[in-house]
Amino acid sequence: MNEQPRPLYWTFLGIVGIVISIYVLFPVFWLFLASFKTQAELAQLPISFWPETPTLEAYTALFSPTHQKGQLLDWPQLIGNSFFVAISSTVLVLFFGTLAGYAFARLNFPGRDLILGGLLISRMFQGAALLLPTYRLMSMLGLQDSLVGLVLLYSAFGLPFATWIIASSLREIPKELEESAMIDGASRLQSMVMVVLPLATPALITASMWHFVGAWSEFAFASILLESNANKTVTIGLASFVELFTLEFQYVGAAATIVALPIMLVFFFGQRYFTRGLLAGAVKG
Repeated sequence: MNEQPRPLYWTFLGIVGIVISIYVLFPVFWLFLASFKTQAELAQLPISFWPETPTLEAYTALFSPTHQKGQLLDWPQLIGNSFFVAISSTVLVLFFGTLAGYAFARLNFPGRDLILGGLLISRMFQGAALLLPTYRLMSMLGLQDSLVGLVLLYSAFGLPFATWIIASSLREIPKELEESAMIDGASRLQSMVMVVLPLATPALITASMWHFVGAWSEFAFASILLESNANKTVTIGLASFVELFTLEFQYVGAAATIVALPIMLVFFFGQRYFTRGLLAGAVKG
């Protein structure tokens, strides 16, 4: 069969998509290139787009305890705090989201679909409206300025969406596979772990990636709950860095690149699973 010619509007939409991508990514790419320039190169006119003499001085300065920029903000500690919060909350969300998602997908109980829909609707109320009540609640519980408190908070906010993705994906897995395993002597827990969850790997990875990226890049709640420098995360450090070195774009660019690097790596290595998980959990479910 001869390949049908592509309609003109698809070509037009492709061009529009490319133009929008360039418009959105150009400032980000420029800031990334600026991190490899010197202050003198950034100050000269006209400003060159590509680094004339690429240097890693901005990156080494951030991690040097003897450099002025490294003394103002402890970036290794900021990165460690963010990884602790993001990874810990992702593990909690994945564990409890898997159990809850399995229950919604396999067990029949009154109000099951209503509760599952309510979990998804609850995400509508996250944001600035919850900053004050969240701050007061965490203060009453003694979890203010605590990384553990931030882990619990992110887990509570991320659990509804993760549960919805996992439950929607598990509903697409035939129950007959579990029944066959149980007939062969496996318990419900064994059939879930050995039969169902391996088939739901894309949804599990999608939920993990989605939550990790959100927890890593979250700023609003971290900014009001964390006060001491020892507990601050990379997003707070980046905001402070922009205020301190607004005109020194090489340091701002280096800090922004460090913050964005884990997110880019997550999507680069998990993009295939991420797409499959969203299609199985959101479209079919």
